[in-house]
Amino acid sequence: MAKVKSSHVSTDVEAVLRAARQQYHCDCQQMLSLAEQALQLALADDVASLAHATLLQGQATLILSGAQTALPILRKALSQAKVISANPLVAESWIGIANALQSLGQHHAAFLAYLDALQAAMQDNSYMLYAQAYLGMGNLYVQHSEHSKALHYLALAREWADASEDQDLRCKTRLHLSATLLSLRQFPLAYAVLQEAQSQLILPLRRDWQAEIYNYLGLIHVEQGESAQALDCLQMACQINIQAGFFWGQTVNLLGLGKLSFRLDQPESALTYLRQALNLADEFKDIHLLQDIHYQLSLIYEAQGDDVSAMQHHIAYHDHYMQLQKLKDSSQFRATDQRRLQNVEMKLKLLSSELEVNQLKQQRDQEVGRLRALESAVYHDSLTGVYNRRALDERLPDLLRLTQEEQGNLLAIMIDFDHFKQINDLFSHHIGDMVLRTACDVLSQLTRENDMLARYGGEEFVLIVHHIDTAIANKIAERMRQKIEQFNWSELQIGLQVSISLGGAVWQYGESATELLARADKALYAAKHSGRNCVRFARIGHA
Repeated sequence: MAKVKSSHVSTDVEAVLRAARQQYHCDCQQMLSLAEQALQLALADDVASLAHATLLQGQATLILSGAQTALPILRKALSQAKVISANPLVAESWIGIANALQSLGQHHAAFLAYLDALQAAMQDNSYMLYAQAYLGMGNLYVQHSEHSKALHYLALAREWADASEDQDLRCKTRLHLSATLLSLRQFPLAYAVLQEAQSQLILPLRRDWQAEIYNYLGLIHVEQGESAQALDCLQMACQINIQAGFFWGQTVNLLGLGKLSFRLDQPESALTYLRQALNLADEFKDIHLLQDIHYQLSLIYEAQGDDVSAMQHHIAYHDHYMQLQKLKDSSQFRATDQRRLQNVEMKLKLLSSELEVNQLKQQRDQEVGRLRALESAVYHDSLTGVYNRRALDERLPDLLRLTQEEQGNLLAIMIDFDHFKQINDLFSHHIGDMVLRTACDVLSQLTRENDMLARYGGEEFVLIVHHIDTAIANKIAERMRQKIEQFNWSELQIGLQVSISLGGAVWQYGESATELLARADKALYAAKHSGRNCVRFARIGHA
């Protein structure tokens, strides 16, 4: 990128940093190049950008050049992030440092770094960083062959990953969890978790993880005696790893194929696979893999009667076993560190509980919303949006009881659209529906919150009002009549004219809902008999 003016530097740095992050899972060499470019663009006093760029540089270096080279860069990023109290960057730097220390076999130091990452992440309640830290802790216990403890932290990692929006992290935590379940011989559960991982897999970005899934599925099929399926899965995994140049994955697959061939009584094929695996494992000095390969080779040579070769591989197996024991002894997690972890976990459990409560509240709000929508559908007219006949029949008797208890007053006003059949015949039923919908919007604007406007049937509506006298009710009805008559109906259809007739009745003590509506209907009939487009009220005491 060409040099830019200082006024645009900040914007350019942010863009380059975003681009670098996007390359993390795709092209670490490009990520490193972009991170170094961001370091050149950032101003000396822009510590946030410097810290971010240095962190990305360290993460890329860890993958490309190893832990020894990456550690000083990651520690520098941590120092810069601490200066400005950028807690997410602090936590992410600690995780990078922990990953580097773990790869160097400094497990105790890595454990403490993951703890520091958790505490920094708690300042911003970052679900993604909780998941990454717990993932690292779980993998530490895997390396110590403490699979039950590993399961605890990997399960927590999956829970926090699910709370985040990072699909890649969801897949990763499930992969690590399934591997531990396999070690614990929980095959059905491991299979279920692998299916979840497959659903979250981002392809073609994560072909290495696709190979890993096939490998684990192959191991499950091996344990279940399904040799043909196991062979297919392991060969598919190996083919992906060979095509992509993933040497560690190839080694694991070749080891699995060697074990399967030996089980199928194919010793020569088993030896071929295991020798290839040994050559690859020697390249990157993975002690766990080397130990396992030598052990399998010793078993095969012993079965063939080649005691010299069997003893050589058994000695190599024992040497690697002792190396692992030394690493394990030097990396024991102290009781004080465990107590510190327990304190952090207690706080995180509270946060997790709060998250669950919020999720339950959200679910409850959604349920309430659905119930309200259902209630609206049950009690409201789908065309006009006002109450329907069912709502009127259910609520009017309750309103009458309440009015009687309060010794108040209540009125029912029947509303009917004049010559509505002609509107349908002349202008279409579609225009007729629009008239009803528009008119109800106009009428609703003239009602109070506690009034009830309901569709009684067809083009006939009822307005229930209370706590007002007859004179005011008469004015409301007259205003409604005028508003409908004066509305510019030609906007809907040229030549369209609409009017309404209204008939009201005041509720009388002891009168039922049916009796009240019958009197209002008679008043409406009187209005229509008087020439329509007018208001009539039933006289009190007259049925």
